[in-house]
Amino acid sequence: MQAATQAAQSARNAPLRARAKSVPADLVTDADARAEHAAAEIIRAARPDDAIVGEEGTSDAGTTGRRWYLDGIDGTVAFANRFPGGWCSAVALVDDDGPLVSAVHDPLGELYAAARGEGATCNGEPLAIRTGRTLEQAHVALFLRQDRLVQPGVRANGHAIMDRAGLFRHAGPGTLELAWIAAGRLDAWIQPSTDPWDWHPGALLVTEAGGATRVVQRETRWHVAGPSSLVDALVALLT
Repeated sequence: MQAATQAAQSARNAPLRARAKSVPADLVTDADARAEHAAAEIIRAARPDDAIVGEEGTSDAGTTGRRWYLDGIDGTVAFANRFPGGWCSAVALVDDDGPLVSAVHDPLGELYAAARGEGATCNGEPLAIRTGRTLEQAHVALFLRQDRLVQPGVRANGHAIMDRAGLFRHAGPGTLELAWIAAGRLDAWIQPSTDPWDWHPGALLVTEAGGATRVVQRETRWHVAGPSSLVDALVALLT
């Protein structure tokens, strides 16, 4: 994913042309497509028969049953506002059994990687989730943008979660927050209606670092990650 990150950073030298997508707070820039294209070209060269799906429109049909999910810039709001961090590039390869390999690159100098059954690492060092905290003690990453709050049950479930969890953080893009759970920096993660490119790369990091992930269908679909005890506690709050 360094290729995507490098393409994004190079694009910062030109006008970014930030503009709204689904709602005014959901931004996209010209750099998003450039970063996605850079990563897609590398995958096409190495795995020409695999499918590729990207947030900014990449859609290659494959014949192998494997699909790559790309997010050239996750955290475009931070990127467009020229934060030094607060964004990342991410990729996951998914087969019929779920995520097979993934990588998440933080431009501040951390490369997270995971492979099914082989563990998760950051810059080559093994990762392990943090355990032993109750929900009342936990630092939970929660994302509730306006387009999510209007979905059925999201506002009520959000209140229920906030009434129980110890502390909420929106510390960065969802993928990077999942990586931080794998690294033991955050405790749990919950979001409604998460897109596959925002879920699969980080979800594999969490499970390979000893955590649990779950997709739960209520009135709205919820994605939850963390130690199994906290995942169970969060899922129990969803109605």
